[in-house]
Amino acid sequence: MKNLLTLLKPNWKQLALGGFLGGLSLGAAVGLLAASAWLISMASTRPPILVLEVAIVAVRFFGLSRGTLKYAARIVEHDAALKIQTTLRIKVYEEISKFLPSTFVKLNRGNLLSQIISDVELVQDLWLRVFMPWLNALIAGVSGLGIIYYLLPNAGSALSLLFLASIFLIPILASVSSVPQNEREHEAELFSQVMQVAESANEALVFNFKGDLLIEMDIAQDGIAIAQERNARRAGYSSALHILILGAASISALYFAAQGFLDNELAGVNVAVIALLPLVIFEGIATLPTAFSQLSKIMEAAKNLAPYLEKTELEIPAIVSKSLTQEVTINFRNMNPIITGANCAPLTATVEPGEVLIIMGKSGSGKSSLINSLLGFTEFTGSIDINGESLAPKHEALFSVLLQDDFLFATSIRENIKIGNPEATDREIQDALEIVELSELVSKLPNGLDTHVGPLGYNFSGGEKQRMKLARLLLRSTPVFVLDEPFEFLDTAQVARISKRIAELLASKTVIIVSHLELDISAKVITLVNSPN
Repeated sequence: MKNLLTLLKPNWKQLALGGFLGGLSLGAAVGLLAASAWLISMASTRPPILVLEVAIVAVRFFGLSRGTLKYAARIVEHDAALKIQTTLRIKVYEEISKFLPSTFVKLNRGNLLSQIISDVELVQDLWLRVFMPWLNALIAGVSGLGIIYYLLPNAGSALSLLFLASIFLIPILASVSSVPQNEREHEAELFSQVMQVAESANEALVFNFKGDLLIEMDIAQDGIAIAQERNARRAGYSSALHILILGAASISALYFAAQGFLDNELAGVNVAVIALLPLVIFEGIATLPTAFSQLSKIMEAAKNLAPYLEKTELEIPAIVSKSLTQEVTINFRNMNPIITGANCAPLTATVEPGEVLIIMGKSGSGKSSLINSLLGFTEFTGSIDINGESLAPKHEALFSVLLQDDFLFATSIRENIKIGNPEATDREIQDALEIVELSELVSKLPNGLDTHVGPLGYNFSGGEKQRMKLARLLLRSTPVFVLDEPFEFLDTAQVARISKRIAELLASKTVIIVSHLELDISAKVITLVNSPN
């Protein structure tokens, strides 16, 4: 919670202004009802029109002010809340980006997606839909009760007790009675199912299991609906309590107003003012049961996000020795990825600095799985040694990697390539593009490096996108380079030219390439086959 409150610091003035404007809006509603009640009562006595002029102007003023102030409050509050949401989401992304592959692969992807989307939005609701409405209701209540207390102190005291009970008891009851039960688990399951459907849509159509996927989604959705229905029912109890208190307040106000009139303590034109004011005094509290019924869910979301807000350093420890960062030898000894339903032959090989190991094999022979084991994505048997040390998380700082599912973001060519090295100059980017034969194409584009690649890189062909990913990789400076199908979508001539340039550039590095193509470069070549066992 402490970390979340720090997000308020840059925007606390704007939030305070929004809360103040919202309170003034409800205060204007109080003034509107009070002025209207007095005006109607006084008009019934047929006084000179001049007696009513001030009240008429007041009704107009409060009527216009209520809508204007409410609109201004919404603009200010939502602007501040969206700024906080943006800051929080960026912070979460920054912390996730620091995870090692071996850590990231263990995360529940559905739960992670739920945290990035739902939890961040829920945390925003803490001040937008919980704290602010409560503050506004308090301001409106104090202003309305002040008018009643001025006109009839004993009525003001009695209604104050009901108001205090309402504004504190109802939120507490709503928040305590609506503890989420398995709703988050169902939401995470739904996110996982949605991701699976999105990723497996083509296969589902081909192999006719789309219906099974949709059934799993429906089950998760039904679980969410049941949990939400349970919470809504409990929030309804708090709403019912609010209606009871409002009824008691209205009856009490009418009783005290009538008694005050009979005792000559209250003018007749003010009876309607006191009798009607509770309706608007308690109006702001009407939204609190629904708002506070989400409080436990919001706090759970804040708890889930807390680990991302507390991290300040990369998981990669700073104990990678200087010798490791200069030259790296990798030894595979009877290494075999653990893959359900697959039988891959164990790999034994050594790759030294200045050498290239090319791993070939048919589809399903375990080429990519071997790379995933090296990067910590997949468990394996046997051993992988880095300069005589068993593979450990600290070694992941040594690798530069190109995988088959590497991503191009919907931004410019420059920003996509600079992911490899944020400090890279345009000259260095152009040199990398020259190696992969993209510099001529980019130079002919109207916006050059600032050309937008489009969603998923749709503005470019498969081969062009692959070469952009290669250029991004070449900006890295690590002792080990791992490339999984780096020349996919390229023609034979391009593969020959680009592979030779890359081999020359990485001549002093330890290089591992997974490819189904034969490459005309100096390298050790190992062909994987499925194990007969």
